[in-house]
Amino acid sequence: MSGHQVDLCINGRAHVLPGKLRLLLQLERLLYRTSGDNASDFITLEQFDNVAILAQPAHSAYDLVIDLAGETKLSSFRARRFRPLYDGLVGADDLIGMLLDGHAPSLSLEDSALSQPRRFGLCAVEQPQLIAQGLNNVFSRMASFLRKSVHEITENIAQTSSDAQPGGSRDRKRRILPMKAGRFLLGNLGVKVANRLNALVRTEQGNAIRWGVGWRFTNGQPLRLTNHLCLEDYTRLLDDGQRFYADPFVIFHQDLYHVFVEEFPFDTQKGIISHFTIDKKGNASVPKMVLSRPYHLSYPFIFEHDGQFWMIPETSANNAVELYRAARFPDKWVFEKTLIEEVRADDVTLVRRRDRWWLFAAVSEWQSSQWDTLGLFYADDLFGEWHAHQANPVLLDARAARPAGAMYMHEGALWRPAQDCSSIYGGGLSLCRVDHLDPERFEQTVMHRFAPDAKGKLRGFHTLNEHQGLEVVDFFGRL
Repeated sequence: MSGHQVDLCINGRAHVLPGKLRLLLQLERLLYRTSGDNASDFITLEQFDNVAILAQPAHSAYDLVIDLAGETKLSSFRARRFRPLYDGLVGADDLIGMLLDGHAPSLSLEDSALSQPRRFGLCAVEQPQLIAQGLNNVFSRMASFLRKSVHEITENIAQTSSDAQPGGSRDRKRRILPMKAGRFLLGNLGVKVANRLNALVRTEQGNAIRWGVGWRFTNGQPLRLTNHLCLEDYTRLLDDGQRFYADPFVIFHQDLYHVFVEEFPFDTQKGIISHFTIDKKGNASVPKMVLSRPYHLSYPFIFEHDGQFWMIPETSANNAVELYRAARFPDKWVFEKTLIEEVRADDVTLVRRRDRWWLFAAVSEWQSSQWDTLGLFYADDLFGEWHAHQANPVLLDARAARPAGAMYMHEGALWRPAQDCSSIYGGGLSLCRVDHLDPERFEQTVMHRFAPDAKGKLRGFHTLNEHQGLEVVDFFGRL
């Protein structure tokens, strides 16, 4: 860590992964052609630069000890001690066992200065059939929380001698993991091969699982009031089988409802922003492209400010948050300003609250998931300097972190739609009441959840927006 002197101690017996698990990781690299650095990679001591490698630690020499293995006897250290926990368990073996069972863990950190662990929240595993990808997601996220926790205590490290409790039996885990790895390999190898072939040869798009957009007139009863989502109530936006539509946002202007969507042509594999209109009788126009960039665009968050229309599409593929202005509404948009640079921010959602602008987004670092965290940024002026919330990411929760549409006032409180990605990406929607929002703290309460009928063709919902009596949603399945 930058600014800190770090010693590394390799303590105890060497740990070797079971052969079946090593085979599984090798097959995944072959089938999915993964390369480069991964958080799940095994490292050699030669890869550590400017770090002392110790056979035995000097117990009195440290301000902070981080135990990653769960085997170190820490009671002799008087320094503050951190130990990562996965569902309350210690060490990589426990985590690997969870992933082999198809389970995404909750992350926390045992801190010797606290009576209870620091709880971070529920992590997302984007591809549960890929063990290496799951390890990448979880290790990346835990690394960011470790770094954040170290920074929080840098100025005032508490000294304590309380004993930390180690995890369960390592010998038992070494017997169980090979069996789990074998079952995982046999159960998923066919799926892995099929998925790889489907990615290489795309056929019969009309029968594939894909996204779609629907709308309905609410007649004064928007979803946030009815708490009941039935897709039979919505009119579906048809596509030609060569693309899908998703991420709908709606705004009423000059007697028409203007709907902006992500359009994803299968031939280019790159999202663009398209627009169509709906009149008061429910007649819809054909979507037409209004914004394209060399990189992927989606989630066209649109709003009015100072008499003009503005859009913040998702531009995380360009590692930035970009603001666009309507030079001619609704079909001509020009780049106005980069609001935030060097950030992977997905599904950016803006709200003005008590003379301050707040920017909500799903934030990710390195190989962590883009599904499970909420990051906040704020500014006094839309075009001014934006500041990252000091507690970023303010929320880790695969069930209710990633934004899913514009925020709104309801029953005197600010509410926000959020994605439920705890099982699959966009598997459901959560409606969350914001209980506290300032530069030091964020709190929310999940008030309602929506999930598709498990017996139907639909697999999930993704985005929810409403404006002046028209509600738009998206959904995916075999449409």
